[in-house]
Amino acid sequence: MTYKLAMIGASGHIHLVLPYLSDLPQVRFCAYAPSFPGEDVSRYARSRARDGLRPQAYDDWRELLDTERPDIVVPCGRNDTHAPIAIEAVRRGCHVFSEKPAAQTLEDVLTLRQLVRDQDVRYGLMLPLRYKPAFFTARLLVENGIIGEPFLISAQKSYRWGDNRPEWYGNPAHYGNSITWIGIHALDFARWIAGVEYAEVYGYHANLVHTERPGCQDVSTLVARLTNGGSATFHFDYLRPASAITHGDDRVRVAGSEGVLEVYDQGRRLHVIAIGRDEPNWPLVKRDRALFVEFVESIEGRVNPLITAEEAFSITAFAILAAQAADQRRPLPFRFP
Repeated sequence: MTYKLAMIGASGHIHLVLPYLSDLPQVRFCAYAPSFPGEDVSRYARSRARDGLRPQAYDDWRELLDTERPDIVVPCGRNDTHAPIAIEAVRRGCHVFSEKPAAQTLEDVLTLRQLVRDQDVRYGLMLPLRYKPAFFTARLLVENGIIGEPFLISAQKSYRWGDNRPEWYGNPAHYGNSITWIGIHALDFARWIAGVEYAEVYGYHANLVHTERPGCQDVSTLVARLTNGGSATFHFDYLRPASAITHGDDRVRVAGSEGVLEVYDQGRRLHVIAIGRDEPNWPLVKRDRALFVEFVESIEGRVNPLITAEEAFSITAFAILAAQAADQRRPLPFRFP
């Protein structure tokens, strides 16, 4: 079977999709459109399908959905457009592989979740750090009980600001917030690695340095209570100097009843301290599939995705709640209905 793929928007991480099309002969990039008027989607014009045809350009993504009737839709534009596009696509029976956040409100998360269930389609979210070897290996070790039961977590996302953050980063109605945009990565990989659930969250966030984009918080801190009685702390920032070798620095430390593990060195190495061992360069296990490749294979029933739709929706809901807790300056309980 050939799957028709449509890309809507180009402001997100399209590199999580386009480079892998050569590995997926069953997927044909048929069309693209902006997620909002004026969005630059010109990079898609250079793409070609395996049959040599270029994808069809549309000015309106709704017209694209009606005309092309794609099998897979990738909302990858401005943050506030992901949910409306995904909801319309799922209503038409399309599978959706979305940039995060999946939605900016809990109401949209629940609507999307129910539609995905009712239409029996696949839904994936662009949370690729689960696939990085150090994070993936850490998950396997915790599952195998090497550190006992996890009770304490600390995690971070730190980015360079760069010189081309779009104007819509300054508008909260369009950008949302940095917890749901960048912090969600750490919220996800910390929960997944440790195999825990969040019960309550409190936080702070502010725009203090990059005041030309006032709607974008460049510092954020969260404290979460875990359902097993433990706790987790998170910090996210856009304060990484331009001189840094890498764009981002992703880290997580998980302390358990019988040991500690830590992903460090920009997420490239894993330090494990357990009973009878202290190994700062634990051998890493590589996941044999990329995120989008696995998503397509899950449509075909060949694999179970590393991140499920339910996990995608629940971590989005938690990130939304965490931002609300930071706005309201009070702890908020979490229970995904």
